[in-house]
Amino acid sequence: MRVPAGRFLLSKAYFKGACRSAAGVVVAIDGTVFAPPAVDSTAWIMFHYADGLAIRGGTLDGQGRAHWACRADPGRKCPPGTTTLDISQSKGVSIKKVTLLDSKNVHMSIYDSTGVTVQGVRIVAPADSPNTDGIHVQLSRHVRILGTTIGTGDDCVSMGPGTSDVLIRNIKCGPGHGISIGSLGGEAGEGGGEERDGGGGGADGHAERPADQDLGEAQPRLRHGGRLLAGHHARRAQPHRRRPELLPRPRPMPRQELRVRISDVSYTDIEGTSATPVAVKFDCSGSNPCTGFRLSNVRLTYQDKPARSLCRNADGSASGVVSPRSCL
Repeated sequence: MRVPAGRFLLSKAYFKGACRSAAGVVVAIDGTVFAPPAVDSTAWIMFHYADGLAIRGGTLDGQGRAHWACRADPGRKCPPGTTTLDISQSKGVSIKKVTLLDSKNVHMSIYDSTGVTVQGVRIVAPADSPNTDGIHVQLSRHVRILGTTIGTGDDCVSMGPGTSDVLIRNIKCGPGHGISIGSLGGEAGEGGGEERDGGGGGADGHAERPADQDLGEAQPRLRHGGRLLAGHHARRAQPHRRRPELLPRPRPMPRQELRVRISDVSYTDIEGTSATPVAVKFDCSGSNPCTGFRLSNVRLTYQDKPARSLCRNADGSASGVVSPRSCL
C-alpha cells in the first residue's frame, strides 16, 4: 500500500490481520497524513495482528494542538486523547524513517507484540504538550529502538508492565522526560518486566527519568535486567515540578508497602549538564531497595561546577571516570 506525495486527511484507520501475504505488508508513505481535530477512538491509526508489517517513510501528523488547548482549560469537557500509531498483537514489525508530529496523546504504542524494530524515526511535539510520550512499550518482547530522534512533552520512551528485551541505541531525546521504566504495581497481578537499553543516545534539555517506583495493590514484583546506556552530550534539566528527580524514587503513600523493586541497571557513557546541583539521584524504597546499579564513565556538571550525587536505599558499584563522585 502506498500513500503518494501530498497532504491527506484521515479520520481514522484500523487494519486487522492476519495478513494474507507470507512476506507481510509494506505501507510506503511519500506524503503527509493528518488527523482531524478530534478522533473518536483511542488510536488514530492501528495495526492489529499485522505480522510482518513494514511501514516506510512519510509523516503522520496528529494535529494535537486543539486537544492540548482543551485539556489546559479546566472548565472544558475534552475528548479522550488519541495515540497516533498503535501496533498491537503483531510480530516481526518494522517501522523506518517515519516522522510523527503533534500527537494528541502517545505518538507510538507497541502493545503485546514481539520482534518490533523502530529505526530512523523522528517524533516531535512541544515541550509543554501533555502526555505526548514518544514510544510506549507494554507487554512486548524483543523490541529495538535505533537511531531515533524524540522530542516531546513527556517520556521519550516509556516501558510498562510485561516488557522484556528492549534495546534502545543511538537515540536523541529532548525535550522530554527521558527513558522511563516503571509505573508498575498499580493493579493486582500485574506482571513485572525486563528492559535493556543500549547506549549511544543523548538527552537535550530535559532530565532522564529512567525508572519510577509506584505504589499500588499489586503483589510485590521485581524490575530487573536493565542496561541504561544513555550516551553522550546530554544537557539535563528538571522540567517537571512533580517529578524533579533524575533517577528512581518512591512516591510515598500512607500505610502501604512499595510493590516494585528495581535491580541490575547500568548507566554507561553519559556526558552533559544538570539544571540542579544534584545531578545523579537514586532515591529508592526502604522496603524494596534498589540493588545492582552500575555507573561507568559518567560525567555530569552543574553550571560549569562539580555536581553532587545522592543515594538512598540504593546499592551498586562505579567504574571508570564518574563525576559527580558515586554515592553507591
